[in-house]
Amino acid sequence: MESQISLEQIKKFKEIYDSNKTNKIIENAITKNGLENTCINRDVIIENQPIFNIELPESKRYDQQDSWRCWIYGGLNLIKHNIAKNLNINVIDLELSNNHIAFFDKLEKSNNAYENIINLENIEFDYLYKESVIKYCVSEGGYWDWFVAIVNKYGILPYSYSPNAVESTNYEKIEYLYTEKVKKDIIKLIDLKKNGTNINLLRKAKNKCLQENYILLCKILGEPVTEFNYEYKDKNGEYKRIECLTPIEFKNRFLDMKLENFVTIGNMPMYNKEYYKIYRKKYVGNIYKNSYVKYLNLPIEDLKELTIKQLKDNIPVYMGAHILKSRDKKSGILDIRLYNYEDTLNLKTLTKEEALDLYDISMHHVMTFTGVNLINDKPQRWKIEDSYGDKEKVNGYYIMNDNFFNEFVLSVVIDKKYLTEEELKLLEQEPIEFEIEDPF
Repeated sequence: MESQISLEQIKKFKEIYDSNKTNKIIENAITKNGLENTCINRDVIIENQPIFNIELPESKRYDQQDSWRCWIYGGLNLIKHNIAKNLNINVIDLELSNNHIAFFDKLEKSNNAYENIINLENIEFDYLYKESVIKYCVSEGGYWDWFVAIVNKYGILPYSYSPNAVESTNYEKIEYLYTEKVKKDIIKLIDLKKNGTNINLLRKAKNKCLQENYILLCKILGEPVTEFNYEYKDKNGEYKRIECLTPIEFKNRFLDMKLENFVTIGNMPMYNKEYYKIYRKKYVGNIYKNSYVKYLNLPIEDLKELTIKQLKDNIPVYMGAHILKSRDKKSGILDIRLYNYEDTLNLKTLTKEEALDLYDISMHHVMTFTGVNLINDKPQRWKIEDSYGDKEKVNGYYIMNDNFFNEFVLSVVIDKKYLTEEELKLLEQEPIEFEIEDPF
């Protein structure tokens, strides 16, 4: 057979297609109604009822819009129940600022990028491109480890004291502008290094770049609040006022969860990853050397068991997943049986391992587990709090069938107290570095 498609092949393909009358029926249905509307399985929607026998109280749904800050909202969704309890207010009345965290995340990511250049021995472009050192250096996305690093250093603010700016809800403009600025600075630092500039002068140049970045971010996102008088009413309607609070003092006073005790448990059945090993992502981070992206790779059933343990103690579970497949935003259902592509299109789906090995799925979205329905102690479906408001899904919540957890959940964040002794010992391993481009 020749390497090019021949017209004779096309003719044969057409004959085969036209010989099956069902093909034309399916074609007419899809071209008229769309792919998902034609292939959707109504029985799956009916089966996944939004009822859970373990469930946290409902809270205000954040709407990230086009900000790419799901990782920040996921962190806020995890901690807000604890803060609301300590403030003695209903969690549905509490809203925390993502803008405060995003500001310092951007600033710290630029410092991390500069320090990588300053400390790398090889700063040739071939190496920098190969290792993707610069490609994602100040990207808008993030991980649990980055959320913890920023909160522990810069604290937390109630939303009304650091509300969204216009550009807080649209990542593109600030992403492009800020990335270009930082990459221009990197060129300067590379040139200085190649000319033999000593470390002190390199850091002096870096400090000037950081000063410029701070001013730029202030103009776009608003100047960070350093002190505020906190006024609120508790759940009894009693007025409260706390004067001269800093964001760090607010965190220390009202968040008594030890965020550093939470660890990321991954499920990456890839050709280059082993279970029961610790992995760490190269180069990327916000706070330099204090925000490494690490995870313990475990079988999927272990992730479920740990998630259930934490939910039973009324603590949400931060999770990372691929959700672009097998979902219906209207009903809020996540289920691998949702669309019958196999019978209508003769398509076979990839296994999770195949999809990861071929980079077909990745941990592109962060949400929060807030409930689960157990039948005979086995999870049947999960309640997921998303960060796109409450107009879609079930008031902003997804209902995830357990089969979706198997195929598309890639990580959960768990307090170490829920790990077994064997799992805790695994955390003592030296991390294995993995590539920036890997799907985690």
